[in-house]
Amino acid sequence: MSASTAVGAVRTYARIANGEPFTYDAWMAAVRRAETFVTYGPLLEVAVDGRPLGSRIAMSGSGGAVDVTWQAASVTVPMSRVELVVNGEIRESQAVGPWQAAGNWRVKIDRSAWLALLVRGHYPDKPEIIAAHSSPVMIDVAGSPMLAAADALTILEQIEGALAYLDTVGTRRDDMTYKRMRLVLEGAHRSLHNRMHRLGQYHDHNVMQNHEGH
Repeated sequence: MSASTAVGAVRTYARIANGEPFTYDAWMAAVRRAETFVTYGPLLEVAVDGRPLGSRIAMSGSGGAVDVTWQAASVTVPMSRVELVVNGEIRESQAVGPWQAAGNWRVKIDRSAWLALLVRGHYPDKPEIIAAHSSPVMIDVAGSPMLAAADALTILEQIEGALAYLDTVGTRRDDMTYKRMRLVLEGAHRSLHNRMHRLGQYHDHNVMQNHEGH
């Protein structure tokens, strides 16, 4: 999203559990569960083996298969395609009508993976865009680590970019808020960095990590 994007054009929706009140606390609880999707317009409903977005599914070391069911609807950006993303790669893709669609896929899983739904769309005079993207459902296959080195390195770099923005460009409300935000980012960076080391994943190091690459 660029600075030219209108405020509110991209939104995050969270699904409040049945029976919960429509309150800020209930919405935040849904965000913490990762029962969410981000969108320019299309609305999504996704389930993996009947479980909502943000769920974790455990499998034995032999893996298995899951049923992915979905619905999508839009009254703004015309939809063109719905895709299933597995570990960052397109596993399934289906052309859809502009305003409403539904479908399901049976997906084989042989290693730990995350699954998410992606909706593409475009106005008649505009190029195709990613119009909506869901949070993932995580599938843990016994003996298969979830962490991919390339993805982890990308996230490390994004955290470092956020730290650089916070230190050099971002407006500081007060020192306490600045320090709290920095501690959150540093903690996330350290946790991911240490996890990569435990899994023996090589990566180059910088001053922030303060030791030789391995």
